[in-house]
Amino acid sequence: MLRIGTRGSKLALYQANKVAELLKNLGYEVEIIIKKTTGDKILNKKLSEIGIGVFTKELDLALMNNEIDIAVHSFKDVPTIWNENLMIGAVLERDSYYDLIIWDKNKDLELDKEITVGTSSIRRRSFLKAMYPNVKFKLLRGNVDTRLKKLKEGQYDAIVLSEAGIIRLNIDLSDFNYRRLDITPSPAQGVIAVACRRDDNKIKKILERINHKKTFLECLCERTALNEFGGGCSVPFGALSIYDEDKKILTLKATVFLNGKLKHASGKINCEIDDLDSAITLGKTIGKRLKDLEN
Repeated sequence: MLRIGTRGSKLALYQANKVAELLKNLGYEVEIIIKKTTGDKILNKKLSEIGIGVFTKELDLALMNNEIDIAVHSFKDVPTIWNENLMIGAVLERDSYYDLIIWDKNKDLELDKEITVGTSSIRRRSFLKAMYPNVKFKLLRGNVDTRLKKLKEGQYDAIVLSEAGIIRLNIDLSDFNYRRLDITPSPAQGVIAVACRRDDNKIKKILERINHKKTFLECLCERTALNEFGGGCSVPFGALSIYDEDKKILTLKATVFLNGKLKHASGKINCEIDDLDSAITLGKTIGKRLKDLEN
């Protein structure tokens, strides 16, 4: 019996069940164990104010205490500097990495005016502010249904959500208008990650069978860039890496909000799909290039 740890939200349970189905298809019996995290308990603060690993700490502890065998995360929530005794054993194929801006279908979206946009993400807030200086921002926490309800009630003129979450939960947006935002996503956005103990060779071998190599390579590159730049979730940083399997080229674009402006850096490298060292090299190069712009 494989014990799968997860948060208890609808989205988290969807993700855990997706991993569970893959493992069942390999012939394993599974049990889902729910853990409440700090991020689930504190809903009146920005995530960047609560600290690092707000959605992962309790699951990390459960792994270390052998209460669970694996933990399922939204990969973007996993700190780049993490518990050295844990590792990401697998990622699933990436879903959409886009952010959606959503507003009432009976209203116009006028981003050039002083409208109020709801988000808890420092990246979304900073990137949008750089593009639309008149926009005001208001803290938005809670699950997807709660956020859409607040929008419908008029507490916000618009809100920003990840497209992946909307798709996974099959959310009906017929009462709203929406469009994709042209902003660089969070590193590993749209990716489900499976964590395990680094010394658990049995589990590691099992997870290798469900790992999506292309997504793993891309996420490693993105997260390396963030780690090289420094700051974690408290920094308005975006990164998107795409691996072309035909041309065997890995590209990376990263964006950071510095001194009131958006700064960009990009690059590419030739590599095989399992060439993790090249992904790290590219990530470090681009992360350092952005860091040098601070000075």
